[in-house]
Amino acid sequence: MAEKVVSVEDMRRAARRRLPRMIFDFLDGGALDEVTLRENQSDLARLRLRQRVLQDISSCELATQALGRPLSMPLMIAPMGLLGLFHPQGDLALAKAAASAGTIFVHSAWSGWAIEDVASAAPGSVWSQISFWSDDGISRDHIDRAAASGVDVLVVAGDVAVSSKRERDLHHGLALPPRPTMRDIANTARKAAWLTGLARLAAGPKLTYGNYRIDGRRMRLNEMYGFMRANENRAATWADVEQLRARWHGKIIVKGVMTAEDARSAARAGVDAVMVSNHGGRQFDAQPSTTSVLSEVVDAASGAMEVFVDGGIRRGADVVKLLALGANACLIGRPAAYGLTVNGQAGAAHILDLLRDEIAVALGFVGLTKVLDLDRSVLHDTMAQVDATFG
Repeated sequence: MAEKVVSVEDMRRAARRRLPRMIFDFLDGGALDEVTLRENQSDLARLRLRQRVLQDISSCELATQALGRPLSMPLMIAPMGLLGLFHPQGDLALAKAAASAGTIFVHSAWSGWAIEDVASAAPGSVWSQISFWSDDGISRDHIDRAAASGVDVLVVAGDVAVSSKRERDLHHGLALPPRPTMRDIANTARKAAWLTGLARLAAGPKLTYGNYRIDGRRMRLNEMYGFMRANENRAATWADVEQLRARWHGKIIVKGVMTAEDARSAARAGVDAVMVSNHGGRQFDAQPSTTSVLSEVVDAASGAMEVFVDGGIRRGADVVKLLALGANACLIGRPAAYGLTVNGQAGAAHILDLLRDEIAVALGFVGLTKVLDLDRSVLHDTMAQVDATFG
């Protein structure tokens, strides 16, 4: 990286300079008025940590576990689709960055790379997100291929049955099929480095909707709209999760759990963990931040399931706050994608390193040496503040 990047926001600005405006807005934007997108960050920022002094913090242990898998720190990379739009190495680069950092990359069901490619790039460090398509054969095939690739954790996309419009994308003509405006075409023509990467991607085998096949070949991107329209499944229920539990011998996570009711449904369905996630504010804009509902979900889980959370993390202190509220581990999406955009695997690895260092500093300031010791006592005016802020 030519410029000095010392924060996630630095990397975000660098990614904005590199990408065409319409592609950056696809990465950075959210649904409708983007209220949920903003509150994911602002609600985290409103929480404060209690500084402790003259504590013995001569050691620092960030290691933890997620579903029995050791993590070097309580931070993983969330699933994101179409990462090849940001960098020609896409999912492969993020999987390798996660593996090198001693953590997990969750491969998106909407990836341009097949699960076989990604799992082989980072053995033991990839979980597979799946969707319940209306054609159950498609879902079963994906699950079987994940198992054959050595994946032992499935992440069920629970928050994709419906989706709000993303108005930034619509202004750019990025509906399916895309019809970019003349202004966007002109802006894109000035992004030589990005165009070179896209051309390199298009020249190889990866400019596809890689997880799915038509007549035995990987689906092309221009076939994605028809596939999704034909196979979207608004009828999926917890019964589908129960059926998956009966045939899958590995671990199961349900992503998109934002209420106590759904956490209890997940427990009854035999789920091993839930992921508190509002899709980064990209699906539904009239809902609260993940920070504001985390305690509700943790309480409902009652220790029977692990609880992971994503949404709005931009600093290591954010991770400390979410762990203090009861999360077992956290995930980042956009920050990793910013790093990927700017410098591929090395850029994503730099983001993980920055956040690792900030987690360690925040842990020291609250007077602890182990992330496993974090609880609500490190939050300033703990219960009064949490109750007053989030009800």
